[in-house]
Amino acid sequence: MIEVDDRPVLRRLRERGIEIAPFESVLEEAKIVVATTGRPGLIEPASVRAGQIILALSNPDPEITVTAALEAGAAFAADGASVNNVLGYPGIFRGALMVGAPEISTGMKLAAANALAGLTKESELVPDALDPEAHAEVAAAVAEAARAEGLARPERVPAGL
Repeated sequence: MIEVDDRPVLRRLRERGIEIAPFESVLEEAKIVVATTGRPGLIEPASVRAGQIILALSNPDPEITVTAALEAGAAFAADGASVNNVLGYPGIFRGALMVGAPEISTGMKLAAANALAGLTKESELVPDALDPEAHAEVAAAVAEAARAEGLARPERVPAGL
């Protein structure tokens, strides 16, 4: 078994304002749980509280299935297939390609998240994944964030974009 010293990672997370808490307390206290652990089945249905929102975003196997989360009482549940793959990635990648960005920064990801949040209609948590305008708006927001961060490289834009 290989031991890994995760203290530098935890220090960097804290420096970025990310609160580190035991997993059990997150499930007990959070109204919205966003899981990106890469550990299928990590969230047991018995730990889901009634009315909780569960976004189990690891691919290809989420921390809990949408069906199991809803059956356990979640008010809303989504997995990486619907949120990441359908709503996020198309616009993120298109936006990066539109400006020839050599990387996808945290600012670009936040721009995508904010665009998606702005596209929701009353009482929705995520916009309609079949709305082509949603993907176009995410791409535009990501491209603008890349420009603002100095990541745009027009000479690298693929032909046809």
